[in-house]
Amino acid sequence: MKHTCIVILLCLFSQAAFAQAKSFNGTASGTISVFSVMSLNFTNLTGVISFNTPDDYFSGITMNNAATISVKSNVNWQLSVSAQSAFFMPMSQGASTDMPASVLGIRRNGTTTYMQMNTASQTLKTGNKGAATATGNTFDIDTRINPGFGYSGGSYNIGVLFTLSQQ
Repeated sequence: MKHTCIVILLCLFSQAAFAQAKSFNGTASGTISVFSVMSLNFTNLTGVISFNTPDDYFSGITMNNAATISVKSNVNWQLSVSAQSAFFMPMSQGASTDMPASVLGIRRNGTTTYMQMNTASQTLKTGNKGAATATGNTFDIDTRINPGFGYSGGSYNIGVLFTLSQQ
């Protein structure tokens, strides 16, 4: 009978120990850093533009939907455009060295006025924070090139600078 009493006393002792257990509450805190971020992506870029007929020189060549631009940003944004140089660079023998950047015009698709390129930055579009799927954050641009008859035949190149900045 002694053995039975000891087991019962141990069971009662262990239940009493559990009844006296304490619980503690605490908090944890941390810091996260979220920085301003903006992304600019071009797709569907048009290739080489060729002037093949007299009408091309009379009227210029317009390319609707020459490129699709997508902006992702966690801040309101502004997209500006400018030419990297005041003149087109001749890429072939005999090409003119004085064809100005202004023979190239760029506009947002759906608008009526082309911005004639020069080295001064011009606002192409502004928008609100959001992914590329947000309203207005993906759009097409049109280009118009009209050198007329004042420049020699040849291959030409010009850099166009798109600048995405916080509004």
